[in-house]
Amino acid sequence: MNGLKRPLRPPDWADVHSGPVRPAIGTARGAYETALGEMPPWAKAALAIRNRVVGVFGLETPDMGQGMADLPVISETDEAYELGLEDRHLTFTILTQVRDGEAAVTTNIWFNHWAGRLYLALVLIPHKLILRGALRRLA
Repeated sequence: MNGLKRPLRPPDWADVHSGPVRPAIGTARGAYETALGEMPPWAKAALAIRNRVVGVFGLETPDMGQGMADLPVISETDEAYELGLEDRHLTFTILTQVRDGEAAVTTNIWFNHWAGRLYLALVLIPHKLILRGALRRLA
C-alpha cells in the first residue's frame, strides 16, 4: 500500500461506471485486474503518446507495462480495491467495488493546478470509452 495523500476536500470531479460481474470473479481486485489490467491496443498507443507529451512538461509517467494494473495500491479488501497517483497537476484514485453481482468503478480527481483541468478535458472521452469497454469484460 502506498502513502498517497488525498486532498482534504471532496473530489473536484468524479464519475462512476458499473455493470454486472460474473460469479467467478470473486474480489474487487480480480474485477479490476480483469477489467483494466490489460488495456486495448488503441488505449496503449494513446497512453504512450500521453506519456511522451506530458513528460515534456515534467509530469510523472509511471511505467504502465501492465496497463492500469501498475498503479500504486492505496487500499484493498475483497469488496473494495483502490489505486491512485499524485502528480503536480492532479491527484486521482480509482476505486473498484464488487457487491451483489455488480462491479462499480469510481474515478475521483482532485485538481492541484490549472493543468489538471486541461488534462481531464483532453482525456475525458478516452477515459469513458476505456471504462465502458473494461466493464463489458466482467460480464
